[in-house]
Amino acid sequence: MSSQSDANTFQTNAEKYFTRTSSSDPVFIGPDRIALLCDESGTKQLAVLTISTGDIVNLTNYHEGLISLLGTSASGRIVFGMDSGGNERQQLYVLDSAKDQPFRVTHSDSAFYEPGALSDSGEAIIFRTNERDEGTFDIKVLDIDTGKSDMWLEKGGQVTAVDLLGNRALVIRNNGNMDSDLLLVHANEAPKILIDHQDEQWLYGARFDRHSNSIWLLSNIDRQFVALLYLDMDSGERHTVYEADWDIEHFAVSPDGQTIALSVNEAGYSRPVLLSTGDNSDVVSIHTPDGVIDRFSWSPDSSSVAFGISTPESPSGIMLADLSGQTRLITGDEAIAPLTVKPESVSYETWDGRQVPAFLYRPRGAGPFPVLVEIHGGPEGQRRPDYGSNGASIQYITSLGIAVLALNVRGSTGYGKEYCHLDDKGKRLDALKDVEAAVKWLRERDDVIANKIAVYGISYGGFMTLSSLVRYPELWAAGVEMVGMAHLATFLERTGPWRRKHREHEYGSLEHDRVMLDSVSPLPLVDRISAPLMVFHGRQDARVPFYESEQIVAAVEKRGLDVVFRVYEDEGHVFNKRPNLIDAFGLIGEFLTRHLKPSIANT
Repeated sequence: MSSQSDANTFQTNAEKYFTRTSSSDPVFIGPDRIALLCDESGTKQLAVLTISTGDIVNLTNYHEGLISLLGTSASGRIVFGMDSGGNERQQLYVLDSAKDQPFRVTHSDSAFYEPGALSDSGEAIIFRTNERDEGTFDIKVLDIDTGKSDMWLEKGGQVTAVDLLGNRALVIRNNGNMDSDLLLVHANEAPKILIDHQDEQWLYGARFDRHSNSIWLLSNIDRQFVALLYLDMDSGERHTVYEADWDIEHFAVSPDGQTIALSVNEAGYSRPVLLSTGDNSDVVSIHTPDGVIDRFSWSPDSSSVAFGISTPESPSGIMLADLSGQTRLITGDEAIAPLTVKPESVSYETWDGRQVPAFLYRPRGAGPFPVLVEIHGGPEGQRRPDYGSNGASIQYITSLGIAVLALNVRGSTGYGKEYCHLDDKGKRLDALKDVEAAVKWLRERDDVIANKIAVYGISYGGFMTLSSLVRYPELWAAGVEMVGMAHLATFLERTGPWRRKHREHEYGSLEHDRVMLDSVSPLPLVDRISAPLMVFHGRQDARVPFYESEQIVAAVEKRGLDVVFRVYEDEGHVFNKRPNLIDAFGLIGEFLTRHLKPSIANT
């Protein structure tokens, strides 16, 4: 066992990577002011940036971090969402201006209130809530000035409001894990499906055209990748505005209706461009470092667009682009940054001949190195080359002399509709074969220590970690999992009722697929685990029940194996508080160093 001084050393080193300030999710609230989320205090809080001076004023200082942020330049009004202890039950708060104090406009601590959009004037907000019935979401609109809320869509299921214009709204309804409908919703009227489709359709966003009776939307209807489409609501005709051999991930139309800012998720990196609405062939590249963009917000005069961007080596900062595509960083650079590495985009051949994309973070030095294989959550997710909490953890682990191979196994988004469905239901174990193939690929490299490879994942990645440990025990020197599922059936039984049906589309149903759920789950095979294991969970987790970690830890302890279990009372499914992240990854760093024995450390 390591000493307390050793543990403190690892936490001190982790601090260098987790105390770096990020600024994200910008929204214009006036010609010269942008509201944003800043985590300088240790959690994401509301701040306002004055562009002309560069001054940033922090407007909130809560113990909990903010989850969502909306604003409007017409009135300067700001709306944000915040939960309690990571339980994801957002409550909504309003600031009439940056000079005012926020006031709460929702009042049931046990319900979810997730903001969708502000009206252009800032007078109303549309949101989803399960206040009436825990098992489904309604769409409601709140008149902020009067405090009166009206029901616009009852018993909507998994619905999310994305735009509000006058007495009508756009709502995305998820029918399954990767199929959705676009609904036109009016007050006191039945919703209307705007696009009929036989095959599945993913919708990443939609917005009313403010200058005609039409809609801009991101959809992969009749194609592998998400494209920007334009739908004429009078004729029902739609056409493709912009498409690529990758997904379009974000878009925003300028207030004057002349220009669209959009970004393409190209092999994980955001590639932003400006597009003329009059001539879709008039494309201007926005010059950015290699990284990942969060969203766009246009200035009121349509002359510039703001966005947050995070690179593999730096936390998110706010950039401003003009109409020529020239950019400047408008939040501050760090005076001193820790050592980081740029990942290499790689791919390897897996068991059925497909290529699996991944990012390889290689420590400084000659090597060879031990390796941590990282598996993202979702499963409909994607490991992308940004900093964030996952990027910070990868850079920290790499600084210890441990390489990290971050996988995008089958089932990941970002690589087309077909690739995303290769792990559905009974094909779950096919993705595990991709993990096995990754280890084989690593062992063939001269810069890898073949018998010092560990596996790590969060959420569904935690499930994959446990599954890898029981299915291929001979491959691993250690395993680390956070908030993962030990058994898909017990997970589905105990997860929130508002999520169960949606998750059954991906994993299988309790009613019809229980035998299959049992056959692909790691818990029944726990006796095969031989590697030391570390498990983390947040007590307030609203997605993966705490019970999942309890049962895997109990089963491993019963066998007398090395298992460490760390619980955070004030965290949920996503760890957001800086002290907890530093504590967790300090422990992980010590654990991996003890079992993988890297020969160098760059901290």
